[in-house]
Amino acid sequence: MPRPSLLVLALLGCATLAPAAELTSTFFTAAVERAIAGNRLLQAEAMLDRTDVAIDGQDRARLIASLLLAQHRDQAASERFQALLKQQPGDCRLQSGAGIAALRLNQPETAEARLNAAVASCPGDADAWGALAVINDKAGRWERSATAYAKAIALKKDDPALLNNAGVSMLAQRRYADAARLFRQALLLDPSNQRAKNNLDIAQVSAGARPSFDAEEDSRTRAERLNNAGYAALLAGDDKAAAEYFAEAIKDNPFQFEIAEANLSNVAALDGSAP
Repeated sequence: MPRPSLLVLALLGCATLAPAAELTSTFFTAAVERAIAGNRLLQAEAMLDRTDVAIDGQDRARLIASLLLAQHRDQAASERFQALLKQQPGDCRLQSGAGIAALRLNQPETAEARLNAAVASCPGDADAWGALAVINDKAGRWERSATAYAKAIALKKDDPALLNNAGVSMLAQRRYADAARLFRQALLLDPSNQRAKNNLDIAQVSAGARPSFDAEEDSRTRAERLNNAGYAALLAGDDKAAAEYFAEAIKDNPFQFEIAEANLSNVAALDGSAP
């Protein structure tokens, strides 16, 4: 195989470098956006603190608002997005950020208006579709939420939080098999996602099946999962199964799991067997 020429090697070497002169505003802005999207928030904050890169003032303000939103500093993010929208009312990125912040601040009407405007201009915004799905879930508009989740998941297949939310929507509709499928998908992407684990337990118990707690090594976590299963059984009207789950939770972690003790007492009071 012929060796590459020195000129080719030199060109390849130059291609891997990023001299300060080439660190354009557009390149830098995209890099900060990727850091925020990847939840590398300390990196994004450090990048925005740099003074050696010139960046458009509107872009910097939008990135700061997006960083605040990612940090769950929702009120501050909302205020910044609102101020920016007065100057750039047609920017779908600002509409999306303002809508998500409003949703978290329990302002559903404002959130819905902002998010609808966002997806109308930028139908490829998975986060906006996911937030719209949550709004429709809360309003019991199941067909709309299903459409929004389908669009969001098609755009962002590898987001365990999005899959978990879609599963919760299925739980609310008592579609337990569909819910379990979505929670399993979330766990394939993030096996340590405790929220998805707990929700999967609830879906399985609600469907009349016993979740597999035996693989859980940590006794406190296993007790928490058993307690959640007991609560799900209680909601499903199966007092006997609920009592068994609560009792098993106490047995697994007798010194740290007082919640199951209280739940077991409540079940006993319901069936008249309380002491």
